[in-house]
Amino acid sequence: MLENSIDHSLKDRAAAAARQEGFLYSGIVDLGLCETLLTIHIARYDRWLEAQFEGEMGYLKRGRDRRANPSLLLPSVQSVFCVLAPYGAKPLGDTTGVSGPRFARYLRGTDYHDELKSSLNRVAERIKSQDVKLEAKVCVDTSAVLERTWASFCGLGWIGKNTLLIHPKIGSYHFIGVILLSARSGVGPNCLPNYCGHCSRCLDSCPTRAFTNENLLDARKCISYLTLERKTLEPGSDDFVNSKLRESKWVAGCDICQEVCPFNRKRELEADALSEKTFSIPLGWSELESISEAEYREKTAGSSLNRMKPTQFRRNLAAIR
Repeated sequence: MLENSIDHSLKDRAAAAARQEGFLYSGIVDLGLCETLLTIHIARYDRWLEAQFEGEMGYLKRGRDRRANPSLLLPSVQSVFCVLAPYGAKPLGDTTGVSGPRFARYLRGTDYHDELKSSLNRVAERIKSQDVKLEAKVCVDTSAVLERTWASFCGLGWIGKNTLLIHPKIGSYHFIGVILLSARSGVGPNCLPNYCGHCSRCLDSCPTRAFTNENLLDARKCISYLTLERKTLEPGSDDFVNSKLRESKWVAGCDICQEVCPFNRKRELEADALSEKTFSIPLGWSELESISEAEYREKTAGSSLNRMKPTQFRRNLAAIR
């Protein structure tokens, strides 16, 4: 296939391959048709980095050029295929914080990095099976890709005021998977309208006031960052943030700006089979405070929580108890 030729069947083939792996929400867009939009998103990203809102997440700055130019990940890339993988909307942990701490919902079940990557590799192989010359690269969270940006270009939602990708039917409780492909599909950006409207529940509900404006998050004040990404063991210097972290009772991650979103409320009220995945670590204060390092590693093995070190987990417990 010539580099500049268009594979008009690529969109349908990719969507069919994704459905075979259980991905009901997918989309594709050509890289060359998104140059103007991508420039706008990268400029916003650069301003965010200039404000040092990334905190200790140095990998976000180191991977800036790759995020701006996907060809640095796959030199032959011509199109970007995205999927959404919903996870359970049922709360995890004691919602009152009385009997135990709270955990972000996405931590339920197996490590999504491994599970999603395996599924997307199978999707990529199915797409490639019909074109031996096609090249593909799977990107799941750990790759330097603007997942929300590309998913929005593919028509899978809009980036809400809380900076998360919101799908009109399944909200924001989902993972985003990306496959870079070396063929053009002829599909341009299909951005959905922003349905947030005048709603500001996510901004108003953040206990640490991490949102400095609409679509602008100071990660250094975000509870998810403080519990999952901040590696220094010393408490932060902001007494207000520390007090709100203690009151929140979130030990790993935070879902507050998602819980109040109207597009997530319906899913929380529905019976959700995705919420039935196992979660092995104890949920009570006393059990968690007495858990040994070996027990922690055993009970979190194979889960996303395993990416948090026992020392970091104990630090978080002490900060919110």
